Amino acid sequence: MPSSVTGVIQDLERILLTPAQISARVDAMAARLNAELTGKVVTVVALMDGGLFFVADLLRKLEMPVRLYTLSASSYQGGTATTGEVKVSWPANFDIHGQDVLLLDDILDTGLTLSAISERLLAQQPASLRTCVLLSKRRQRLSHVALDDAGFEIDDEFVVGYGMDYQGRFRNLPCIGILNPNPAS
Repeated sequence: MPSSVTGVIQDLERILLTPAQISARVDAMAARLNAELTGKVVTVVALMDGGLFFVADLLRKLEMPVRLYTLSASSYQGGTATTGEVKVSWPANFDIHGQDVLLLDDILDTGLTLSAISERLLAQQPASLRTCVLLSKRRQRLSHVALDDAGFEIDDEFVVGYGMDYQGRFRNLPCIGILNPNPAS
């Protein structure tokens, strides 16, 4: 790993998923989507900022035409626990009526964010809605979400790296890890 990233790795209690594990799983998810969505034009609705790396890596592997909308959505607002309030920034003229939609996010935790987004998407009557996340936490959901694919199922721990952050930091890590309770940097 580059020396600039190596210094940040010491802020992790442990590495949960290596870059190679993440890459292999994203490849497998893309292969399944390519097989299932052959011949369709897919409208991707991607939740950013945490999903940035996952979305970029997955989209580069998709073989069908893609329209892309990005949303800024969060229920964390800087901490390690949800506030319970989902804030979403919707693009102007957002219309997915009759389209095949793929909703992508980095992590399914409480279900609040994906549930709120899914409800809004379904209200526009897409032809289909498929929801995929990189990580799904083993925990009780506060809101039900119909999930079509999850890259990895993980324990209910706060993770950083590969786009996911803690107070704006650690997004650039190529791995996914558990943050030390008292990070050094």
